[in-house]
Amino acid sequence: MNLSSTLPPPSAEALLAAARSVPDQRLARIELSGKAFFVKRPESHSSVRWRLQKGDPKRAFAREVGLIRAFAAKGAAVPDILAEETDCVILADHGPNLADLLGSGRADVALLHAAGVELARLHGLGLTHGRPSLRDICWDGARLTFLDLEAGAKLTATPRDQARDLYLLLHSAFVQDQPGMDAAPIVLAGYRSAAPLPQWQAARRLARQLWWLEMLAAPGKWLRQWRGKTQGCEFAAVGATRALILSA
Repeated sequence: MNLSSTLPPPSAEALLAAARSVPDQRLARIELSGKAFFVKRPESHSSVRWRLQKGDPKRAFAREVGLIRAFAAKGAAVPDILAEETDCVILADHGPNLADLLGSGRADVALLHAAGVELARLHGLGLTHGRPSLRDICWDGARLTFLDLEAGAKLTATPRDQARDLYLLLHSAFVQDQPGMDAAPIVLAGYRSAAPLPQWQAARRLARQLWWLEMLAAPGKWLRQWRGKTQGCEFAAVGATRALILSA
């Protein structure tokens, strides 16, 4: 018998007290009542350049927390906020991310297909994640959850916004794939099985328009091939993603 499953969940006050005892960093893991939780705080920019490039970290953090709540209100699969105070939220642990599961051989066809379905469902709610990758999707054995709603996330998304979502997710699947899995086509099959038609048409238009990006990535792809480093090549994944969408 797992004793932790019989314990009552910790209160918000207990979670916040535990959060105050860990280092002041962007993301920290804590454990209470035999369960894991995550403390998330604003980024700390180490230079003026990063601050100018990324903007006010406290404002960005407040925006992300607001988006999590707004996405959740629409029924999107986003992290559960269990406690909150100024510049700090406590999030539930939603399990390992799909990139780690894929790398360790624990992501099967059904799970990758479900990731595509879940992105299509997010788009069906009129939302866009902004920068989805397999590292931004967690699986706890029952539910998929999207993490890191940052600058590109929108509550009112255009089909082009959502096409970019799909492109980025498939690109990550090519980069993080393991031999013998073919993750990207499986994710795409899941997406197409549930995506509204305008989103899919926009995805094909975007893939046609990104011919220049494939040309830009070509020198990096050739250099990696010359060095014998073809596995997980971000440059090669650009063209592979375009080809997959256009051939589907």
